[in-house]
This record gives sequence, structure tokens and C-alpha cells, in this order.
Amino acid sequence: FWPRRRRVPTMLSFARAAAAGPSRSVILATTRLPDAVVRGERNASLKQLRIRLAAVKSIQRITKTMKMVAAAKLKGFQGRMFEARPLGDTIEHMVQEIPAAPEEDVAAKDLTHLIVPITSDRGLCGGINGAVAKAAKALLNDTPGEKTVAIIGNKGEALLKRTHGQHITKIFSDVYVNPTSFALASEIAEELVKTTKYDKASIIFNKFKSAIAYDTMIEEIESADAMEDRLAVFGEKFEFDDEFSESLHMNDMMQFCLASKIYSRLLESATAETSARMQAMENATKNCGEMISKLTLQMNKARQAVITQELGEIVSGAAAVAE
Repeated sequence: FWPRRRRVPTMLSFARAAAAGPSRSVILATTRLPDAVVRGERNASLKQLRIRLAAVKSIQRITKTMKMVAAAKLKGFQGRMFEARPLGDTIEHMVQEIPAAPEEDVAAKDLTHLIVPITSDRGLCGGINGAVAKAAKALLNDTPGEKTVAIIGNKGEALLKRTHGQHITKIFSDVYVNPTSFALASEIAEELVKTTKYDKASIIFNKFKSAIAYDTMIEEIESADAMEDRLAVFGEKFEFDDEFSESLHMNDMMQFCLASKIYSRLLESATAETSARMQAMENATKNCGEMISKLTLQMNKARQAVITQELGEIVSGAAAVAE
């Protein structure tokens, strides 16, 4: 006779033995982890946790890199901003030398207002664009008369189009693709003067204070047509090389003032945007670190539960075979 083959116990035989005899192995089988998570589902959950953990780690690397890039750019923006600030302050001082119009004339005249919110072209910079949009909405609601809006930056359109889309007449997109220059500001000012008739312009921008703070400001500047009636005192205070022509010189001067203001305020907004992006990416990196810690703990618990489940099955089957 051929020798009888020895049967090797399998997991199926262990399970049958455990179900057949009312022994200690049955008690072990019934005292294992609850059946809320089956072994296949537990492995799938563990795989999902690993995928999610890898995704969060990848996002953390991206946010950390963006923070470092923003920190490197901030120094250059600050240098150009501090160099341009005297230009904007000098223009503001020169405009203030022109005497203000009488209040009764201003009240009797229906003014046309031009609102110029300066926003960014890209997101991921905190609430810096939301602050400009909030100030623009408040100004639009509080300003009487005819109003037009010319937006600088891509993000301003999405924030203002739904509620005040009927006032938007001009959008300057991709302003920050190339480094901000006075030539770019002059083109924007010339386009505004040619395409928009206004009496008073309000520029809304974020003024840089520090690496973690900025203020949303509103600066007003009047058009050349509105300033012609107020040049008597201005012509007496300043000397001109050639014959003073009120309309010609005032038109050129106010366009230069508008371009100078736009240039300095573009640099202010770009610096505030870069600092806000650096702060936002730092917070995002910290949040990713906290999420990685929680996911790692959760994954370790799931992996330990799988190991405990398998050990319980092995011990149960071995005890059943032994009895």
C-alpha cells in the first residue's frame, strides 16, 4: 500500500474545526475584534490611508516650496516699493497744493466716479483680494451718481462680477506677468483716460506694513477736466517755462499723476500679495504637518488592527487543531 499522505492544516480547516467543537477555540474566535470591519475592507481602508498620507506629504512639499519662493521674492518687491514710495507721496503733495472746489459747486454737480480696485492675478494669498473687493463693494454702495469700475488683476472680476457686474467697464489682466514698471502704469493710465469719462477716480489697494500685516487703502484723484476750474491759485504758486495753457498742462499733469499713483500702488499691492502668500503657505504647511501626524496615527492603528485580527485567527485555528 502506498503511504497515506499527511494533511497539512489550512486556514479553512482551522475555521471548520473552530465551528465544529464547543471548545476554547470557539471562545477565542468569538472574543476577537468586532465584525464591523471585514479583513478585505480593513486592508482597503489601510491602502486608502497610505494614498491619502502620500498625497498630503506631496502637498506639504509644494506649500513649503511656495513659501520659500515667496520669501525670496519679497525682498526684491520691498526694495522697488520703497524706491517708488517717494514718487507717490510727492505727487500726492503736489495735488494737495491745488485748492479744493467749493462745497456748493461739488454738491450741485453730478459727479462720475471711477473705481479702480487693484487685485492679484493668482490666488493662494489669503484674504488679500477679498479685502479689496469688500472695500470696492462698500464704496459702490455708498457713492451716489454714475459709477464705473476698471479692475486691475484677474481675481477682481470673479469677486465683483456677480454683485456689481453692470458697473465693470474695463479689466486689465495679466498685469504681474512681467515686472511692474512705470511704462506699464502709464499704459494703464492712458487707457483709462481715453476710454472712461470720470470726474473723480478712487484707487483701492493694499498697503504693505510688514511681512504679516497690510492695510486696505482708498486714494482719490480728480480728472483734468474737474481740475481746470481750480487753477487760479495753482498758476500763481508755480512757475512754468512756456506760456501756461490750463487745459493742455493740466491734462498732461493729471495723467502723469494718475500713472505715478498706479505705479506706486501696483508695487504696494504686489509686495502685500507676496507677503500674504508667504504667510498663507506657512500656515498651509503647518496644517499639512498636523494632518500627517493624525493620518500616521490612524494608519498605524489600522495596521495594528489587521495584525491583531490575523494573530487571533491563527491562534484560534491552532487551538482547534490541538484539541
